[in-house]
Amino acid sequence: MSKQLDMAAVENCVCFNLRWVTRAITQFYDAEIRRHGVRPTQGTILASLQARDSWSMADLSDWLGMERTTLVRNLRPLQRDGFVNVGGGGRGNLVELSITAKGRKQVEKLVPAWKSAQCAVVKTLGEKRWAEILSDLETAALALNKK
Repeated sequence: MSKQLDMAAVENCVCFNLRWVTRAITQFYDAEIRRHGVRPTQGTILASLQARDSWSMADLSDWLGMERTTLVRNLRPLQRDGFVNVGGGGRGNLVELSITAKGRKQVEKLVPAWKSAQCAVVKTLGEKRWAEILSDLETAALALNKK
């Protein structure tokens, strides 16, 4: 006996559709950026670390909207490859993160690939439409985080 999937509820599900689109776009960025030895999520971490002298693990995970365990998983290869310094930690101490000179050079290598991916996606959506989508998503995120 064959069961058919009833996808009617999923077709309009905000969460399902946003995650589906996010996966597709992440795969596109990944194809552009991965040839530099870093994944898009790691590129975002490096760019964030470059924007400030240092971050605590808690502040960076909050800023990125990323669970700390996910941040740790993404930091390990960056630390291993010498792009990030991780200091402190242990029994109630803050974990401090900073980008190394090697990490800054890596960001410089990534920027053209990121710009290429960004331009392609924005061109596909249209600049005006992308600005509206971004504004709508920010509004929704802020409203939902207040609840």
